Amino acid sequence: MAVMTNKQRPDGWWYPWIFVGAFAVVFAVNGTMAFFAVDSWTGLVTKHAFKEGSEYNSVLAQVSEQQAMGWSESFSYTPATHVGPHGTTFTLHFTDRTGAAIDGLTINAQATRPTHEGYDQTFVFTPQGNGMYSADVDLPLPGNWELRYIATRADELYKMSQRVNVR
Repeated sequence: MAVMTNKQRPDGWWYPWIFVGAFAVVFAVNGTMAFFAVDSWTGLVTKHAFKEGSEYNSVLAQVSEQQAMGWSESFSYTPATHVGPHGTTFTLHFTDRTGAAIDGLTINAQATRPTHEGYDQTFVFTPQGNGMYSADVDLPLPGNWELRYIATRADELYKMSQRVNVR
């Protein structure tokens, strides 16, 4: 007659597997996050960050000169479907410290998509008279855009930036 032995696992034999499973989940999540961090947008705004940072005092001087000029601007934008599916008319109005309109400006602008590369556009504002300037632009994507303007007249320089949400 054969003797049967009933061999049972001891209580808690699976406790070490809890730690193995937990570490497997942590490694999988970290690996996924590392993949997307390397594969996605870098977030760089400028290619020459050190140079621009070391020249920051000149930026502060330019801001002081701009404030001393006493100019002010008002900005607005409206949809312009005649330009394209995401067409927008940007309008700027410039006045001096006395409230008089500033004419004779050359205004160059750049539209930058903060979250995507390759969609930047440059455009020029057209004078409309009485300190008003406008530009009809068809941006390639709807959503948030950073607009940077540089207005010049003779040796006067005025810089500004504006965030807009284009539909």
